[in-house]
Amino acid sequence: MAADDVDSPAAYLAAQLRKSPVYLSDQLPRTNPLSARPAFVKEAKRTGVPTYVLVLPGSGVRHGKGLLAAVHERLGKDGLYLQFGGDGGRPEVATFGVDVPARNAATATMYELPYDAGTLETFRHFVDVLRSGHATERAERGGEAGEEPDKLYTSRTDRADQSFLTGILLTGVPLLIVAVGWYTRRWRGGKWPGLRLLVPVAAATALVIGVGAPLVFDDTRSDGDPVPTAADMRARTDRLARAMRSGPVHVDPLAAGLLSRGELGRLRKRAERLDVPVHLAVVPLDTADESAGDGELLAKKLHSRLGSRGDGVYVIADAADDGELEIVNYGAEVDSAALYDATEDLRFGTDEESRGANDEAGDDDGGRLFSRLDEALRIIDRLPSAPPGDPYLDPLAPDDPVTEDELPALYSGDFGPGTLMGAVAALAVLGVTAAGLGIARRTGLGSARRIGLGGASATARRAPGRAGRGAASDGGTAPQTPARPSTGWLRRTARRELEELNDEFERLSDTLPDAARTRVWDCLDAATLLLDQEGDNRVDADADAPTLAAGLALIRGGRGALDDGRHRRGSGTGRIRLCTLNPLHGPATATGKLKLPGETSGARSRSVCAGCRAALHVRGTASPSTRAARTADVVGSRLLCLRAPGAARSAPYEPYHRVPGPLEAPRGVGGGQGPTTEEIVRRVREQLGVH
Repeated sequence: MAADDVDSPAAYLAAQLRKSPVYLSDQLPRTNPLSARPAFVKEAKRTGVPTYVLVLPGSGVRHGKGLLAAVHERLGKDGLYLQFGGDGGRPEVATFGVDVPARNAATATMYELPYDAGTLETFRHFVDVLRSGHATERAERGGEAGEEPDKLYTSRTDRADQSFLTGILLTGVPLLIVAVGWYTRRWRGGKWPGLRLLVPVAAATALVIGVGAPLVFDDTRSDGDPVPTAADMRARTDRLARAMRSGPVHVDPLAAGLLSRGELGRLRKRAERLDVPVHLAVVPLDTADESAGDGELLAKKLHSRLGSRGDGVYVIADAADDGELEIVNYGAEVDSAALYDATEDLRFGTDEESRGANDEAGDDDGGRLFSRLDEALRIIDRLPSAPPGDPYLDPLAPDDPVTEDELPALYSGDFGPGTLMGAVAALAVLGVTAAGLGIARRTGLGSARRIGLGGASATARRAPGRAGRGAASDGGTAPQTPARPSTGWLRRTARRELEELNDEFERLSDTLPDAARTRVWDCLDAATLLLDQEGDNRVDADADAPTLAAGLALIRGGRGALDDGRHRRGSGTGRIRLCTLNPLHGPATATGKLKLPGETSGARSRSVCAGCRAALHVRGTASPSTRAARTADVVGSRLLCLRAPGAARSAPYEPYHRVPGPLEAPRGVGGGQGPTTEEIVRRVREQLGVH
């Protein structure tokens, strides 16, 4: 069923609910595969009332309370209606003709579940709350608590910590038993168990730790989403391929309404008149789909599915406001490089100037989408003929849907460094024990029975295991940061790194030069002011993505200043320039020529981090077009993009320097040379009225 077969997504969804009370979009196989529908149906039956469930991607569908009402009106059946996004979160609920505390149950679910709960787990918890008879009380109690619940699953970072701790325990505890026991026996003149007993006890302890650690740290996946099958992963591709065999233009039913029937007809006529085959699809693109939200990869999968009859130019449009537009050549007789260059300005949505002009003219989002698609077809029509070509840039393969959420083995990664730290800690405790017993002997504090090992045990507990890991992080590489971070990721990362920087600064401040101490303090102070405006010593729960990103950029700039001061590097001028492509990469250490989206001038030299500089590097013999393509690819994949303050989860991502907030570039400046921590600190203080 295509968009022109239904007048709205609501009509399409109502038709699907007539077949089954649970509709899972085939566009979310990585988190909510079609094979998981029976589990959702089982939970829907537990509510005790007729229940209709929609699990939809974040783009395409016009979300909100009106959608459920429109679906109910077309379906004509009373009951409990729920709408979930692809990654869980608070469900949208509506009741028609049934009396259940659905809104309170949804509110309680939001407060009682952490961020890593998946859609099925969220639905299951919602039903449990609904059936408990205490939905109202639990919703009120959750609103008063104000505390984020503990995570349900182990992240990859958590697994690294677990491996490190296991390594410390596996070597440290047995060595501690043998070493301290041996020394105590010597100190007491042989009146203590010898090695014949100590070694078996140490070996038994190591066995218990070695066998017990995997039982305690038994998570194998970083989330609880159902694992997709091969059929789940190809369901949408097969559906789109069938639709595209019948015509050159296809609009997904969930995107119905983005293009009017007249606009759709004009696009079809223009596509049919072209000298080269064109396959145009308007579909939601989500990181949970089979292509991980990459339109170029979806085009590759569609061409593979259609075979040689599918040769042509593929135009894949994200069904979102100002969504990305991917235009890829698979076998059409046009120059792929010329196609890429000519359509570059269409790829990232409308710029601010065009958007303002459209708004004044009264165009809605669909109007802007139509104009971009129409312009893309015009450009294709004007391109000169060439031998059948391939994509200008081959898309990267996505993560395997099964293994992407699998955790590394416990005895891998940081386990090796942990074993070394355990041995060092055991020797340190032995030294403390020897010193303590030596002092006791020299001062005549009494027999060994009066001394004990309490002090040594306390020292073992304070062994600087984490400090050993922190030291390994001074390698100068940019922190791992997604180009389109979610608000949840930004909040969690800012909270963790703010605590770490506070601890490090408190520990090392006395050893830093005055200039470095001032720079770190300025970054730390401004980040704290920005992230904790409520003054409760926690990152504000309602902080938006631009605020969180600016705070995290200050934290990482402060980390760079601390590392420079600790190693006596840096000029001490107080200016720390951050990476232009992504300020969350931390301080810039090099320059590279690049052009940011929306800029009309050519590429120019900008400050970047070492990782971005390496990504931009092209061998000296490369042609200018190869260099330009490489630069565009790097900018597209590494440029920090954020959602505007107050935007819905379905809203598009924008380059950070265009988003209102502390990282926004001054009007008319574009991306500039990358923000400095000094500029961000000044903006934060001015914004909050702190001088």
